[in-house]
Amino acid sequence: MRRALLGMLAACGILGAAPAFACVNAFDDRLAIARDDPAEIAVIMSELEKAYAAKPTLENSSDLGVARLLIGNYDDAIKLLRETEERFPGNAKVAANLGTALELKGVDEEALKWIREGVIRDASEHYGSEWLHARVLEAKIALKANPQWFDKNSVLGLDFGPDDVPVAPEILPIEKGKLKGATDLIKQIDYQLAERTKFVRPPDPFVGDLNASVGDLMIAGGLSALDTGVLDVSPDSYYEEALRYGAPHADLIRKRLARYQADLAKGPKPKPKTEAKVQAPSDVVDYPVPPKEQPMNRALFYGIAFAIVLASVGITAFLLRAPRRRSDSKV
Repeated sequence: MRRALLGMLAACGILGAAPAFACVNAFDDRLAIARDDPAEIAVIMSELEKAYAAKPTLENSSDLGVARLLIGNYDDAIKLLRETEERFPGNAKVAANLGTALELKGVDEEALKWIREGVIRDASEHYGSEWLHARVLEAKIALKANPQWFDKNSVLGLDFGPDDVPVAPEILPIEKGKLKGATDLIKQIDYQLAERTKFVRPPDPFVGDLNASVGDLMIAGGLSALDTGVLDVSPDSYYEEALRYGAPHADLIRKRLARYQADLAKGPKPKPKTEAKVQAPSDVVDYPVPPKEQPMNRALFYGIAFAIVLASVGITAFLLRAPRRRSDSKV
């Protein structure tokens, strides 16, 4: 799953001469696909400059700020995005772009304010993963205040236990042996990791911590190859990437990686061979599916059919006898 997702995200990645980020919040799709092509970005930027000078709009103002950001001109990007927010207030893309520009500039506190504002305005931006961007900024700010913050905390705020086999956090619901919502959560983390690693190079404890959390989620959530889970992925690459980025608790990550590989070498757990069972009344169904139309009871069907035939015969007989009665009355 990760390779497929990263392949999709690569289509909207942007790498210029200066550090940049992947899928930008641009109105012009060309900005989101101009990859390794500073010349193309320069062409688009020139067009945006002319359009902005003729008549500033929400679209060309925000996109010009993005273009300036992509070439590493953070100060001008921030200035323009602030002006855009004042002139066209309330847009989620502008808030997210301003937050990203401020983070790249190193102003994490104000960056967090604007990323949160972007989530409030439109939580679906970046496939609904921007809340995780806010979590990373919160962790960065907390680590500045307390260098030992990672000793008892993580970006996700989930506790997978201290052992070499991660366990499901108590705050996450379990449904049919798997962590409910874990698949969607992994996809969102993947998106944010793909986005951040475009401009963040090792070591980075936040990227490392998120990678380790994905590996833990897969194993604890019953989604890895050990459980023949629904995801055709392995925690190996995430744990290895976590170590490459200098994740906190490296010793524990190494133990979990070694334990997973040892268990995987023994082969996946066999799927249980059980007969289909009737759903217990206590089972929770969050999204009940409307019941299928049931076939009509056979006895009821034949009864209705017989009644229709009988009525038809009676009506026919009545119609045939009616003329005879009228002719008999004339005699």
